[in-house]
Amino acid sequence: MARSPIKHLIEKEGIASIFFVFFCMALALEFTASVGTSNQAPSASHAVAPWIFGPFQILLLYLPPWLGALILPIVIIVGLAGLPWLVKYLGEKSGERIFSLFVSVVIVLLIWFMVKEVWWT
Repeated sequence: MARSPIKHLIEKEGIASIFFVFFCMALALEFTASVGTSNQAPSASHAVAPWIFGPFQILLLYLPPWLGALILPIVIIVGLAGLPWLVKYLGEKSGERIFSLFVSVVIVLLIWFMVKEVWWT
């Protein structure tokens, strides 16, 4: 029986996304971030980002940088990239449940961090 072109495409996209993540990590480790401040710039306790980056900024405020900036985003990206293979082995219903659980946990954590920052500081 011939392979389905959709499944073949999903495998190719998953492998390409993993290579892209490792390529970006290699570039980030190779080049230094040359961000400096001038003598005339006012000092701030932390930078203020647009609302969409707020939860990640809160993660960086309350967690160690290696955990909030490296481990958690990698876990989220690997979880999303590995979901098609997990669905293939566990079945459609289990895959839908895992995806729903994954998305709901991420949304609850993001809302909790945003509410905590706005009202409890």
